[in-house]
Amino acid sequence: LPDSFGIESLKTINHLIQRIPVIVLTGLADYDVALEALKENAQDYLVKGEINTNLLIKSIEYSIERKKAEEKILASEEKYRQMFYQNPFPMWINDEHTLQILEVNDAAIQKYGYEREEFLELTLNDIQISNPPGETTEVTQQKIWEHRKKNGEIIIVEFTYYPINYFGRTAMQAQVNDITENIRLEEELILQKQRLVEAVLNAQENERKTIGAELHDNINQILTAVKLNLGLAIEYQDNKPLIQKCEKNIETVMEEIRKLSKQLILPGNLKELGLVQSVEDMMGEVLHLSGISWKVFAKGVKENLLSEEQKLTLYRIVQEQLNNILKHAEASSIAISLQVSNSKVQLKIVDDGKGFDTTKHRSGIGITNIINRAELFNGKVKIDSTPGEGCSLEVELNSKHPLPSKNISKESVF
Repeated sequence: LPDSFGIESLKTINHLIQRIPVIVLTGLADYDVALEALKENAQDYLVKGEINTNLLIKSIEYSIERKKAEEKILASEEKYRQMFYQNPFPMWINDEHTLQILEVNDAAIQKYGYEREEFLELTLNDIQISNPPGETTEVTQQKIWEHRKKNGEIIIVEFTYYPINYFGRTAMQAQVNDITENIRLEEELILQKQRLVEAVLNAQENERKTIGAELHDNINQILTAVKLNLGLAIEYQDNKPLIQKCEKNIETVMEEIRKLSKQLILPGNLKELGLVQSVEDMMGEVLHLSGISWKVFAKGVKENLLSEEQKLTLYRIVQEQLNNILKHAEASSIAISLQVSNSKVQLKIVDDGKGFDTTKHRSGIGITNIINRAELFNGKVKIDSTPGEGCSLEVELNSKHPLPSKNISKESVF
């Protein structure tokens, strides 16, 4: 051009009309000039005398296609940039290995309270309170984290990410969803449910005591008096066989009432003898005439780690399942194992009865009571049974006192 040199002309054209691809055609075969032209976004650098018509046409066509591809890339980058910076969820990009935060959006700045410059001086370890057990300081697949904001407030977040290439370095793009309030509401619902279940079970326990006491103190006394009167009447010969039969029936009823009242009323020796001994006493008394062999595996169990409420819960669970076995299983042997640690309690009751199909069998009142009692201690109940193969009931409780937990685990029985 008469009014400017080639490189200046290229800069002017690119500044005024950025979308048009530019090819530099020159009589100078200068490598440095060619390199500078390409740096200024020239699509090609051609030297007169070294090209022909076909080469020029190809260069023009390729330049147009390259320009279109560049525009698509730029448009995609701009779209991505807008999605990143204007995203309503906190987002950032961090180095995969050092965890250094490389870029951050406005939502993250607002959520965590750091200025942009402050954020870019942090690593993930500065905001993550701790890593999951057994993990390294590298980013893991863990989805739930506790983060600390600039003001010290702790928030619970869902943390999702995927790998990206960030200006030639391997990085991770993360998106954060604050679920602190959701967790709080979930824990409140769990706590309310636990309180309701606890109230129902306490009411049942009180009702058991009342009914058991009535059976033992009132009805049994009346039957005892009737039995004595029948004993006196037997001295007379008239209707002696009938009276003897009545006396025998009354003895049977009294024995059944005695057993029932003992089941309903919590044994007073649970506190003195402990859980294991009380369970063994119950098994011996209930099964001594049944022909069913039984064994309790609980040697060395640390009962001091259990509260009185937990002992009662475990005792009632054994009692409920024992009743289920006697009513339905037709078993010849029962095995109970109990393990207690600082974090959990594991109870397992196995019988060799006729079993059942868990996919078709609906849970009854006994199983429902077992599940409700287990839930008081963030527990889970699992039943494994097959027709003809017996039944295994596994109960796992939190050995601590019942508290709501976002990690509560409950497995449906049927």
